[in-house]
Amino acid sequence: MIDPIAAQAVASNQDEDYFDEGSYTTSIASSITDYKYEHGRRYHAYQEGRYLLPNDEVEQNRMDLQYHAVRLVFGDKLFFAPLQNDMKRVLDVGTGTGIWVEDVADSYPDTEVYGIDLSPIQPRWSAPNVKYQVDDVEQPWTFPRNHFDLIHTRIMLGSLRDWPLFFTQCLKHLRPGGYVECQELSVDARTDDDSLPENSALTAWCNNQYDAMKTIGMELKVTGDMIKKQMLEAGFVDVEVKEFKTPIGQWPQDEKMRETGAFQLVAMLEGIGGLTMALWTRFLGWKREDVEDELVKVKKEMQSKNVHSYWPTFAVYGRKPVE
Repeated sequence: MIDPIAAQAVASNQDEDYFDEGSYTTSIASSITDYKYEHGRRYHAYQEGRYLLPNDEVEQNRMDLQYHAVRLVFGDKLFFAPLQNDMKRVLDVGTGTGIWVEDVADSYPDTEVYGIDLSPIQPRWSAPNVKYQVDDVEQPWTFPRNHFDLIHTRIMLGSLRDWPLFFTQCLKHLRPGGYVECQELSVDARTDDDSLPENSALTAWCNNQYDAMKTIGMELKVTGDMIKKQMLEAGFVDVEVKEFKTPIGQWPQDEKMRETGAFQLVAMLEGIGGLTMALWTRFLGWKREDVEDELVKVKKEMQSKNVHSYWPTFAVYGRKPVE
């Protein structure tokens, strides 16, 4: 069990054996940047509808703030898998703005670092050991088998529909002895002191997110042990789970956790509209005005220092057996 976070005192108030880049990988072209717009937000064009969150500048900012919050929680570690400095190739799945790829490339300049995503929102200028591709990870992979030392994901719970297939693909494309690592955050706000109010707006938001995603086969409330089980079933060995808590807001006593909570709170305050609007209007039948009214309540609750909420966060890594 993870220790509770101490709060500040507050006033009472498919099978591919070869690399055929041209077959599936889509180059940056007008068809990919012909973005779709809904409720004033911009969404990806390639494989339209596969990913349900925006890809505009507001969402990119939220993703980067979220990244910094989780990196602080992880003690500045980019990954936990026990890999050496002689990694040749690393793949980041669902790379988003590419911030993890850029950090890994900077820390390991002799390693080729690949990032794939449905949206071409990565930096135009990167280190020479970085390569980005617009691709769909749930389509057949274009990389050779036995190719990567590490395959990494971060917060892909709202992106992948078929985790068993993903781990099967990882097993094929990792070199023997290579690792897959999933760094995930469960959309299931919790407290250690029962400080979420009765009829909590944040709890209701989590439940609605869960219900909306469930209609399209995605799971948002997960545990590290659930991911571990799927890795083991796919054939990985030496699977380890590391559990953490990501605070929402500046309520923790610890200075670093308070900084973490500040990043997370700003990410949510600025980005919750993009996380919510398409899901609730498309799948739950809400009207835009009603969504906006509900989010006012959620934001107010997240900003309260009397509510000591956090996201269960975990890193799970497993090794491909040496054949």
